[in-house]
Amino acid sequence: MNSLTKRGSEASLKLLTLACLTIGLVACGGSNNNTPSASSSSQHSSSTPSAETVQADFIVQSFGGALLAGATVMIDDVIEQSDDSGRATFTLNADESYVVQAQAEGYVMQALPFTSDHDGVQTLRLTPVKHDIAVTDIEAARTLSGLDLNTRITFPANAFVTEDGEPATGAASLQITPWNINSDELTAMPGNGQAVDAMGDATELISAGMITVDIYNTNGDYLQLADGVTAELQMDLPFDSINGEALSVGSTIPLWHFDESQGLWVEDAERVGEVIESATSPTGLAVYAEVDHFSTWNWDFKFESGGSIHVECRLPDNDSVPCAVIAEVTLDDGSALTKSTQLPIGGATIINMPTSATINWTATSGSGLIGDVQSDLSADVVIELGNPVTENFVQCLLPDDSSTPCEVTMTDGSHTLTQHIPAQGATVITGWSDVDPQTATLSWSAETPTPVSYNQQQVLAEGNATSSVNGSVSIAMAVTPIESVDVQCFAPSGGSLPCMVDVNSALPSGTVFSESHTFPTEGGTLLIPSEAVLIEWTATADGNHSHNGQFFALSTEVQTGLLPAVNLILDTAVPQGPAAQSINVVCVNGSASASSCDITLGREGYVVGFAELEDIEDSPIGQVHTLTFPNGMGETEWVLINAMGDDNSYANGSAPYSDFADGETIELELSL
Repeated sequence: MNSLTKRGSEASLKLLTLACLTIGLVACGGSNNNTPSASSSSQHSSSTPSAETVQADFIVQSFGGALLAGATVMIDDVIEQSDDSGRATFTLNADESYVVQAQAEGYVMQALPFTSDHDGVQTLRLTPVKHDIAVTDIEAARTLSGLDLNTRITFPANAFVTEDGEPATGAASLQITPWNINSDELTAMPGNGQAVDAMGDATELISAGMITVDIYNTNGDYLQLADGVTAELQMDLPFDSINGEALSVGSTIPLWHFDESQGLWVEDAERVGEVIESATSPTGLAVYAEVDHFSTWNWDFKFESGGSIHVECRLPDNDSVPCAVIAEVTLDDGSALTKSTQLPIGGATIINMPTSATINWTATSGSGLIGDVQSDLSADVVIELGNPVTENFVQCLLPDDSSTPCEVTMTDGSHTLTQHIPAQGATVITGWSDVDPQTATLSWSAETPTPVSYNQQQVLAEGNATSSVNGSVSIAMAVTPIESVDVQCFAPSGGSLPCMVDVNSALPSGTVFSESHTFPTEGGTLLIPSEAVLIEWTATADGNHSHNGQFFALSTEVQTGLLPAVNLILDTAVPQGPAAQSINVVCVNGSASASSCDITLGREGYVVGFAELEDIEDSPIGQVHTLTFPNGMGETEWVLINAMGDDNSYANGSAPYSDFADGETIELELSL
């Protein structure tokens, strides 16, 4: 269904020079400069071909490093298929600029600009498509939601057109891939993070969030947003700081899309990304954007730094060899970026590196030697290469012997490695040097990271196997139909809510599953037929909820695939009236003679009783205190105010939150 053609909008790029630009991966004079140039397109430079040629090897891998056979690799109009070791080989004119594109079934396309200035090898890492959602009416308006990073995609009715510009209708497949930038998935970042900004200048990027959206009709035609139509993208933000730049609600982030024909990210001069609140993010933050076409979109900052480091690959006998390297860079604030390049004999100095970071290096030679090392930036890096110690072709099989994508974890008892394996299988290699190939046993566990279809049911699958350090590994997967979904509702500003949920799903049998359910604050479980493919959720809050001194009626309408859990963010808010943000309280003596009191403010508990909001100890009689209500309180939610005097006198009372007026003063009359 995917094709090796450009699917994003065409970008008009200013002419760029290949001279010594400080944003390149490798310093000039150090052999390979991956700086983008005007000739970095699907057609290489039209200058007179050199009489000299070079051999270019490409190793296609999943993002964790598993070797992918049968991938399609293309340079200009020349197409090669990767072999069992993931390798595709091209003979190219020397000292010219090219773009290489790679595609494998079930993965997002990769494209990378490079210069053929020496015989060398380059890794092409791919990330798998996360969600493939089938709809019967692409012309309908909808919001789609996924559990991965709580991604949301919203588009209006009649949003799409076919490749010839005709309105798109009927069935379609939406392939949605939110990228986890807090994992080694980032090593498959398209274009190696190379970019052209809105002024036409070359730069490199550090990502705050990335998402790929590809849409196809049943004929396999790629669908795109019609002229003048926009869609909304949103996903949770795992970091609250990117390269030392603190992020908060309202922060803006430059927005970039990936141009597959150039192998470059292109800054959108007219649009900008935004940081918004998220109830489900570990940082409380999400990234948001409104876009006018679908491709891979990136919320990114420019990464420009004065650090550099010399890196070289060597054999055990200390001979230097050309190699491909991937650098996984963790910055001091926890944010991350990756770089990949090919190194010549003698290595090269990699520039535009941070001045302080931890770096995990992975290297591969054209003959399949591998090596890895960790470093900082204080000294040159030498990566010693050797033959793989373990090498296994791995495939996961469902009970009917059909294959399925899976995530596998292998261990020898001392080391552990997790890899993504496509349905067609992949080769997993390691350089675990202290493994005895004669006696070692590898243990494998596997699971499907997302639901898969089996016998007209949506299922999760898992399995185990053992093997020697070499040979094929078939992991038999036991399936478990998804028959229940954990459901919880959240206010957009955070905090879970009680809610009323209506569920509808058109089943493959032609019947419609429909059910309504009320969930408490802590959520609950809903039984749903395992053959459901697309589920429509409508949720409303059980009572109006407060935000910044205003009651709002909260609701949402989203669609998902059948997932084990669904978070419903009630982000449609309709104002209802004023809500109290705070009240004043003061202890006074009635029949008591206390000199001080303890005051507590509580709200109706999430499960039972009351949850404490504020606690004031030893307050002098007659001293007024301001107690603040948090956002997200429901108008019917009960509030308890309690006071205890130092003479064992007391006062308490409770009332619905909506009964309180903002700023009112309440006297707590202490009695024995």
